[in-house]
Amino acid sequence: MKFNNALIGIPFFCTHALLSCFVLDPSFAYGQAEARGTGNFGSWDINKDGVLTREEVPPGPRRMFDRIDTNGDGKVTFDEHRAGGRQPEGSPRRANSKNTNVRRFTIRQSWSQEPNGFGREYVVRSPKNDLQSWPITILFHGNGGSAEPMIRNWDRTLPNHILVSAQGYEKSWNITKERSKAPDVEFVEMILRDVTSHYPQADDSKVSLIGSSNGAGMVYRLLIELDDTYSIQNALAFVSSMTVSQYHDEQFWKRTDETTSNYDQPVEPSGKRRIITIHGSADSVVPYYGGRGPGGIHLSAQDTAYVWATVQGYRGDQRPDNEGKPCGEKLLMYDYPQSGVTHIKVIDGGHGLGPAAAPLKPLLMKMLGWSGDS
Repeated sequence: MKFNNALIGIPFFCTHALLSCFVLDPSFAYGQAEARGTGNFGSWDINKDGVLTREEVPPGPRRMFDRIDTNGDGKVTFDEHRAGGRQPEGSPRRANSKNTNVRRFTIRQSWSQEPNGFGREYVVRSPKNDLQSWPITILFHGNGGSAEPMIRNWDRTLPNHILVSAQGYEKSWNITKERSKAPDVEFVEMILRDVTSHYPQADDSKVSLIGSSNGAGMVYRLLIELDDTYSIQNALAFVSSMTVSQYHDEQFWKRTDETTSNYDQPVEPSGKRRIITIHGSADSVVPYYGGRGPGGIHLSAQDTAYVWATVQGYRGDQRPDNEGKPCGEKLLMYDYPQSGVTHIKVIDGGHGLGPAAAPLKPLLMKMLGWSGDS
């Protein structure tokens, strides 16, 4: 099998001098008066996609990233940057404990980093409807991210799904070289069992996975490593591709020892899923066309999709890069019929995808047959 060649990424803020100003007045430190594309925002926005990711911000101001990111989506827009942490009028509010549909649960695990056991948290937002059956959608944040913002990010899009957002140990998912060496596949299996025990309406025969960046790497792990006990129907992987550790020599691999980076055990993925991968062509964190990125060497975005298409029954050639079909402004689709696999290329999109991210959700919902009544 020949590949086109390609890679993956992750995500802010000021100099030490400006940090002291920020402590006194956040709006001043983040440049409330600066014009769009100038000042700190423009210089920090390395890939020029119109948003700041955590890794683009200098170490000093980076510690305030979550405060400036008022809608908790893992990206800072120019308006959030200019507001300096003040919630813009009319914008979505952060979830709080008064929301009776959002609950936190803890699962205890032990491993080499936590030999005495550690309570790992996940957050659940249950639907407000009284349907007898709720599809389960599990959300995975990127490296340095948190569980609850993922809930807020998908709350309105999937009102009738039970949303489950898992928290990665040390804010990361154990793919290769992350800080976490936790047994994350086992963690997800335990979450699924726990969720169905707390929510009888949760339908574990209708499970979907959504992950971004490092969280997308976790989605790939689950697609490869979960057995057919778990009915994964759909998977959305944003701004990430598989590493050459996970797939090489026309074979998928997993690790016998998750505390290492050694993918030494061949594995055959079970089941057939609807898989959609989304990646920006100008991603400077996880290179679209493959190469070195977080966690090692990555396949290209299009190679990743083609690998999944072939394992799920596609027998044709890989779609050439110049034959993507327009599916929106700056969006090209590479579809593999009968395999259930589609890749969406975001032209000039960075690790935050940029302006093209807005129309993506309605497109994805249509492709998956999801709607407000799903």
